[in-house]
Amino acid sequence: MGRWFRDRWPVTVGLIVVVAGTVVWIGWAYRLASAERSDALALLGIVLALLLGVPPLVAWLGQWRGPAARSVDALADLLAEAVSGQWRAVANERRLVIPEPIPLRWSLSDLAVTGPVTAALGTLGTPPAFPPLPDQARMTEADLHAGGGRTELHALYAGLASGRVVVVGAPGAGKSGAAILLLLDVLAHRDHLDNSQRVRIPVPVLLTAHGWNPITTSAQDWLAGRLAATYPMFAHRGGPAEAAALVAAHDKVALFLDGLDEMDEALRPAALQALADAPFRVVVLTRSQEMVQAASGGWLVGAVAVHLHDVAATEAADYLERARTGPPPSGWAQLLTCLRTHPDGVVARGLSTPLTLTLLRDTYQPGDDVRELLNPSRYPSPDAIEQRLIARVLPAAYTPRPGRPPPRYTEQQARQALTFIAQQMDTNRDLAWWHIPRWAPTIPRVLATGLAFELTAGLAFGLTAGLTAGLGGGEPQRIRLANWRVVFSRRRLGQVFAAGLTVGLTGGLIEGGTGEGSPLGPRGIWRNDQRAGLAGGLAFRLAFGLTVGLTVGLTFPETWATRLAWLQLRLAGRLPAVRLMTFLEDARERNVLHVVGPVYQFWHATLQDQLASQGTLDIPAEPAVSHVSQDPKRVSP
Repeated sequence: MGRWFRDRWPVTVGLIVVVAGTVVWIGWAYRLASAERSDALALLGIVLALLLGVPPLVAWLGQWRGPAARSVDALADLLAEAVSGQWRAVANERRLVIPEPIPLRWSLSDLAVTGPVTAALGTLGTPPAFPPLPDQARMTEADLHAGGGRTELHALYAGLASGRVVVVGAPGAGKSGAAILLLLDVLAHRDHLDNSQRVRIPVPVLLTAHGWNPITTSAQDWLAGRLAATYPMFAHRGGPAEAAALVAAHDKVALFLDGLDEMDEALRPAALQALADAPFRVVVLTRSQEMVQAASGGWLVGAVAVHLHDVAATEAADYLERARTGPPPSGWAQLLTCLRTHPDGVVARGLSTPLTLTLLRDTYQPGDDVRELLNPSRYPSPDAIEQRLIARVLPAAYTPRPGRPPPRYTEQQARQALTFIAQQMDTNRDLAWWHIPRWAPTIPRVLATGLAFELTAGLAFGLTAGLTAGLGGGEPQRIRLANWRVVFSRRRLGQVFAAGLTVGLTGGLIEGGTGEGSPLGPRGIWRNDQRAGLAGGLAFRLAFGLTVGLTVGLTFPETWATRLAWLQLRLAGRLPAVRLMTFLEDARERNVLHVVGPVYQFWHATLQDQLASQGTLDIPAEPAVSHVSQDPKRVSP
């Protein structure tokens, strides 16, 4: 309710302005007509006022009611379209689909994190909770023990009677990538079916566990709230109820939950128990060690746990060979030969995860020399190779390269800002810009907001006094009733038209950015929040005057508090001189951050962890790019 009111309160204020203006005009027109002894003129003024006031009222009522009632099947189709667009964009950015992705291999996990396999297969005498999805077979015990790849993972999800799958693996094992590919496979299968079959396939949504307290909030309520907060199709008065109905309907939504290992350790067992009671299919992605700890306090009943395998050396070499889209760096052929001829060597084991393969692919460019990784004295272990690849991310992103626009920020500026951000995020993977005010003391922002109010009030008073003195000569002006032409003067028409226009502008500014498509990104939400402040300022300007209007326009948006907090941190020396959204968008364009719905995330969670825990990374002495150096004179604009 709070978010809904925040998104629509300027419309309500605009309506109040229109109604108040209409009443005033009716009274004024009637008084004028009485003085002129003309009942016809009074009637005409009333009709004109109503004509100008009714259209905004009708528009406002339409926004209040929201869209016409939609069935859960129609909502599921709209959600599927939004989810597909969202994660296809992410898959393209992460190059998960093109070129052909890194091979995915899995098998049953031998960790003590689930109950017997028979419970998941529905062979204990109880009816299965979930029938196989259309055109998919029931999963058998032999199928589970056989394991497989991407196709078999989809078959496991679609045919497991319990509808509970846990994917475990070490950091960098590709759990998130596997979840995205599985989600896209489920949606592709759904799209290929006719209407009667499609409604039987739930729409998978991939969310992180951040912010969920399973002790106080059920899995159903949390999922419904996240849907309503993430997807614009639910951004209206009845949206939360629609999201709740979609979650409550049998097999219309499935939850892919990433980041269980990032929850508070005390909450993980409760989360597993809450998910066990959820009336929808569940896929949980988590690190192995954290899952073992969580399962010691209670496991996900009926779940099957599968473990992601390392990438074989020959598969890694094949992937790297087809993933190059330009001239390879020096030593590329030697590296591929080493992988194929020494499949059990240090280099092969160091490049055996999707994390290290993508880091190698993205951070070594023409002019770099990849043969450094073949030096056993410098990189004697797989961990040393991984650390070297992580250390290359920021130099590769912020080092000037011939033929490319120079970076907006130096590597030092980027490292300082990203280190501070990672430390504030801690284990949370989602960077929501509206949470940044939590990183700085509140009192300075309160004082700054009060100062802004005083400045705008003084400005408004000065302008008003100056205009009054210049026009009135210091003597109060006598107010007399105008003649009938004044009723239709440009000034009077403009006053009422402005009131109606406020409602139209407000509705357009607030609702114009809302649609049925993918969720707005962080920058889109930033801009919409600014528009909300502008619209609110316009409404309050007409209702309460320039002072209140300016103050509301400045201080209402969340962007105001975020800007002030960022400035506080810069003045305290904790951040370099970088502009918040400009810096975050630049980091996204350089593949340091990426967007997931309304939030940013570090492209590589391991980089976030390193920055958060160590402050700075241990970078080897040789530069990441040997043919060009950074320009120390370049600073942020």
